[in-house]
Amino acid sequence: MICLDDCRIVLVEPEKPINVGTVIRAMKNMGFKHLYLVHPVEMDLQQTQISAHRSEDMLEHVVIVDTLAEALDGVRESYGFSARNRSKTWASLDLQAAATRSIGLLRSSQKVAYVFGRERTGLTNEELDACCCRVHIETTDYSSLNLAQAVLLAMYETTRQLRTTDVQVPVELPALDSHAPNTLPATCDDISRLMTRVENMLVEIGFFKSQDPNSALRRLKNIIQRADLHDDEVRLLLGVCSEVTNYAQLIERGIRPDKIRPK
Repeated sequence: MICLDDCRIVLVEPEKPINVGTVIRAMKNMGFKHLYLVHPVEMDLQQTQISAHRSEDMLEHVVIVDTLAEALDGVRESYGFSARNRSKTWASLDLQAAATRSIGLLRSSQKVAYVFGRERTGLTNEELDACCCRVHIETTDYSSLNLAQAVLLAMYETTRQLRTTDVQVPVELPALDSHAPNTLPATCDDISRLMTRVENMLVEIGFFKSQDPNSALRRLKNIIQRADLHDDEVRLLLGVCSEVTNYAQLIERGIRPDKIRPK
């Protein structure tokens, strides 16, 4: 399948050539070619052939890089696979939706990447942050899939959908679920309070160049409404607006507050 040429399988810090070999074998089964290894332990790739039966040709497509950023260079969307239950506000998709979304991008010749973590500990929070969204493969309470199993399931679902969908029909990309658990959609009152705070902030920083800001405010409101905010996100944005407003007022008084930069 031609569009699979734009899909990368990315393994972060794989530890054993036998596991890499099993992934290579699964990739050949499913028609995937491009494997990126991020900072793997030192290994002889020929040893992967112990478990990668008759797939020596796949080794020429293996790319070894030092960082995840290098593996994702030029990629439109990347999907970080994690067995952990969702406790942080990563944008998330289930496996079926992730495959559907990736197929839509692949058919328009955009590159995607399926990212998998270490055999024992998976992906770190920082590595999941580097991905566009988190993908969780539903299992029983025993959620421990080995590396090759997770990769095979992701590839199988992608090829299954490719075989069963009409190439002529555009694929509608599933929306990313980026809301934190146990939160509620923002109400009209929430949006109204946020827009008032945004307007006050923009006045304080001198954003408006005329006394008729309605056009810009309407466009900002459209953006905010399309964002499908939840109550916790509104509170965060209200806090950001307040801090920017306070900072602008302090600067106007000649006070330059200390800054803390994230590490």
